[in-house]
Amino acid sequence: MMTKIKMQEHADKVLVVQKQTRSFFDLKERARVFHGNTNTTRNNQKNPKRLIDISALDGVIEVNVKEMFVVVEPNVSMNVLVDVLLPLGFAPPVVPEFPSITVGGAVQGGAGESSSFKYGCVNNACVEYEIVLANGTVTTASKTENLDLYNSIPGSCGSIGVITLVKMRIVPAKPFIKLTYQSVNSYQEAVDVITEKTNSSVDFIDGIMYSKTHGVIMMGSFCQEKQRKHATFHKPTDDWFYLHAQRKSKNGQPHSETIPTKDYYFRYDKGGFWVARYGFSIFLVPFTRLSRFVFAGLLRTKTLYSFLHGAKLSQAFVIQDICLPEKSVVSFMEYNENNLNIYPLWLCPLKPDSDSYLSPTFIDTRLVINVGIWGKLDEKYNQFVTKNRELETKVAILGGRKVLYAHAYYTEPEFWDLYDEGKYIATRRKYNAEITFPSVYEKTHVAEKYKPSIFKGLMQILSSDTH
Repeated sequence: MMTKIKMQEHADKVLVVQKQTRSFFDLKERARVFHGNTNTTRNNQKNPKRLIDISALDGVIEVNVKEMFVVVEPNVSMNVLVDVLLPLGFAPPVVPEFPSITVGGAVQGGAGESSSFKYGCVNNACVEYEIVLANGTVTTASKTENLDLYNSIPGSCGSIGVITLVKMRIVPAKPFIKLTYQSVNSYQEAVDVITEKTNSSVDFIDGIMYSKTHGVIMMGSFCQEKQRKHATFHKPTDDWFYLHAQRKSKNGQPHSETIPTKDYYFRYDKGGFWVARYGFSIFLVPFTRLSRFVFAGLLRTKTLYSFLHGAKLSQAFVIQDICLPEKSVVSFMEYNENNLNIYPLWLCPLKPDSDSYLSPTFIDTRLVINVGIWGKLDEKYNQFVTKNRELETKVAILGGRKVLYAHAYYTEPEFWDLYDEGKYIATRRKYNAEITFPSVYEKTHVAEKYKPSIFKGLMQILSSDTH
């Protein structure tokens, strides 16, 4: 239940944010929102004099199991939210795969996961936002109040207002998830199985393509009891999930097992899906089960992001999530095969969003399928940019959108060809955002060449709270 003490503590924290935001507004200076960590792959440069600090907004204010909603501050991590709700028999409808992703970050960044074919992205479960506007005033946005603001917040990357409170729907959950692994032998078969299973009664669907001719589609459903075939993914002795799934799908026969619900939600945390395997080659360490066990404590996503930002290595990799209409997914995977040859690929079906025009799922289709393409690109900087520009062009031709946590190299006209510039500018002007906050294009466009340093990456890990 909500308590007066919690709300007073919240109000005190919001007052600090209001004062910070108003000060930038009065000075007509641009500022960025800082919440303590980030899952963007762009260079995380911070000017402490130009930050609105919301890192203290990390409390769960109310859990209402009768009316099935939760009220949380934006810096509450998915790990904390799951820990609060699961013992009560509930969960967020969509839980992004990394425990340190925050509610506010998931909303503003367009996060989804394997239940998104049913529920959409995280923002689609949010019924109301409390927002500090650029002039320091507090307002509420919902489907019945300030609808234009409500529809503009998702995917806006903190460019319209500062979220200070979120009211989110919750759904019933059980202690375990029964997961079935189904092998597929082609891109088309993968898309066909995903499409078929979205019309079934399962609760979760995602897939991995390990090559053009081998992949696995995974279907999960909540269950009450642990079965004889059981797996976990949080212990140091547990292997990375994508390798586990590969083994389970090798013989071509369906395989089922139960997984604790929290382990399932964060199954990709260890190894950052599979991107951390590149660290083994950087440090000349054999990629074996023993080495993965020895270095398990350093291979969680929060630590990996800390190293990535410190070392400024992201321009050595393609790290992109591409949302596509289902009809275009095979063509995009063929493009990858012929031009980038990056594997594995992650496949995740998502429900389209017809209202949030900055969302990566604002696509006119029955089903959106996200293709996660994360891998090493052995190119010099100019070639790296060229490859990214070619990728962006292909995505636009196929009617897709990138998730904007990633590197974006669009020109400004190209960017606004994909998004509703008129609606966005009108909303920013109405709520004074253009005075205080950089635009979503300014925030997501990468214009500089990074100077990598492995040493600085290691120092970043040592100086960061990555527990």
